[in-house]
Amino acid sequence: MIDFKSLENKLLNFLTNYLETSYAKGFTIGISGGLDSAIVATLCSKIAPTYAILLPTKNSNKANINDALNLCKTLGIKYEIIDIEPIIQSFLSAIKDADKLRIGNLAARVRMSILYDHSAKFRTLVVGTSNKSERMLGYGTIYGDTACALNPIGEIYKSDLFLFAKYLGIDKNIIDKAPSADLWEGQKDEDEIGYTYEQLDIILKEIERGKTKKELEESFDKNLVNTVYDRMEKNKFKLNLPLIANIQ
Repeated sequence: MIDFKSLENKLLNFLTNYLETSYAKGFTIGISGGLDSAIVATLCSKIAPTYAILLPTKNSNKANINDALNLCKTLGIKYEIIDIEPIIQSFLSAIKDADKLRIGNLAARVRMSILYDHSAKFRTLVVGTSNKSERMLGYGTIYGDTACALNPIGEIYKSDLFLFAKYLGIDKNIIDKAPSADLWEGQKDEDEIGYTYEQLDIILKEIERGKTKKELEESFDKNLVNTVYDRMEKNKFKLNLPLIANIQ
């Protein structure tokens, strides 16, 4: 069982120490109305001035926007809503054949561009909201939602974050909703991957403990195991910094 009080203290110390050494004045977070950004915003608001940017598109779920606004009001943090649909459409006017995935990636990168612009304007740090499950599976847009100055929850599995959110007292509406990056209408993470985070995390934790693929296939559904391994292999480049040529 995770000691959530100890975990909270570690993350608050992490945020405090990074902020002090960066000479920044606070934090900037993209708030979606989802679980991960709610946890990060809750933690950051206990440390320093925290600014929330809501970045909806025409496909954004209105309930998510309302949950994001309620979170900001509950935490007492400043927020701004910027509709990024006109920006996306200006790109699409020059890209005639973009499919759903490319448009979703574009939306994620537009959002991060705006967050970093806000960061430069107010001398704040862009705080990441990708959890460990997403990072291991590569479920994120490189230079989009995975880009940040620091990430307090990147080593916490999604299934554990649901419990952490309850400990932090986050709104039940946010905790109970289906995880979604809200990149297109009706998009849900678990539908897209094909399994729940609870199922995925069982395999990911076993891999971290040193279990081999063969051992896992003897105990778990082979399709589940293969899904995890395939995603990890195809997307592992997202966990690495760009490779620089060694010319020495």
